Amino acid sequence: MKFTLFEWGHIISGIFGSYVIYRYMKVFFEQQRSGKKIELMTYTLYYIFITGIYLVVNIPIVLITGNLISFFLLSFNYEAPIKKRILSAVLTYLILMTIELISVALFGCLNFHLFMKNEYVSIYGLVVFRILSFVVVLILNNFKNIRKGESVPNSNWICIALIPLTSLYMILLLFQADGLNVVQILAGVLLLFLINFATFYLYDEITAALLEKMQSLLVMEQNKYYDRQFKLMKASLKATRIVRHDLKNHMFSIRSLIEKDDREEALDYISSIMEDIGSRQDHAASGNTIIDSIINFKFQGVEHSRIKTMVDLSIPEELVIPSFDLTIILGNLLDNAIEAVLQVKENRFVDIKIKYDKGRLLIKVDNPFCGEITGENRKVLTSKGNKGEHGLGLVSVKKVIQKYKGTIDLDYSGNIFSISIIMFLE
Repeated sequence: MKFTLFEWGHIISGIFGSYVIYRYMKVFFEQQRSGKKIELMTYTLYYIFITGIYLVVNIPIVLITGNLISFFLLSFNYEAPIKKRILSAVLTYLILMTIELISVALFGCLNFHLFMKNEYVSIYGLVVFRILSFVVVLILNNFKNIRKGESVPNSNWICIALIPLTSLYMILLLFQADGLNVVQILAGVLLLFLINFATFYLYDEITAALLEKMQSLLVMEQNKYYDRQFKLMKASLKATRIVRHDLKNHMFSIRSLIEKDDREEALDYISSIMEDIGSRQDHAASGNTIIDSIINFKFQGVEHSRIKTMVDLSIPEELVIPSFDLTIILGNLLDNAIEAVLQVKENRFVDIKIKYDKGRLLIKVDNPFCGEITGENRKVLTSKGNKGEHGLGLVSVKKVIQKYKGTIDLDYSGNIFSISIIMFLE
């Protein structure tokens, strides 16, 4: 097949264009899902697919549809909810489309038909489009909250998504309308470009607000656990003082019994003291102050609710992880486990295992539950009165785990809920 000069320009510049698409995806997504080789392969396939459509078909509506679907599929290289994937595909394409149409209008094409072969062949317009696309993505990379942020609520997402979708329709109308000159078309496309650019800013600001809200909730969570730990330590110190205060009197009593040769009574007295001390035995005694204090506080008094506790710790006294992060993870996991077990009538237990091995911190919590599993994302339906706050603790846990490139796995075997976490601390 013999290609024209413009077609060769499209083929060669398309390689750079695929890299620009990669940079646009990085505006939206931070956490990698696929490996580098898979990622490279998908962008290569995108280049081959879109270039093939252009050379063989070159009909605008086919190219528009192909690009939108391709952008959506490329987003699966990264971790993100479905709403963000859709929005990234539409917004990215709208920005690129408005830039391309500005270039087209500047270099002599005022009309095109959606369902007819495109006759545009300006090399200058093609070069300008590629350069402007790259410049714009460099600017958009300053919007850092989009890639780091929370999932936008449905109401906000719908409003944001309507802007680029409406813009797409209006752009197509502009180029199909009769009687408009180049100035009018350029003005319309530029305004739509600015509107969609502003949508990026709006999206970034909404995400920043959600991030700030989440950080505030995390700080409140931290303060709550620190306050409880302080109260636990205070109570323990008070109990120790009482024991020390009473110890002298106990010794006098035991000495008196021994002097009277009342051996059996003395032994009973000693047994009573040992039983009292044993009732205050800690559930966790690994030597790691933060982990021990959280577990001991959470399990304090659970025996009165007929909950059996099993603790298996294999950790050093010091871990390279802030106490804030440990508090969020363990506090929320144990809160959820105890709350779930309280709804169970029989076989009440909470089993926690924590192990540190070669830079990896492994945490596993098992407990029975009587909740209901939904079909969507296999979530456990809450029994809390305030359902709006359901899942907030687990969201906080996931945010912390992401900092350590870790993973979280939920499993429901029978009526046993199991959550496993791996974090890389070194």
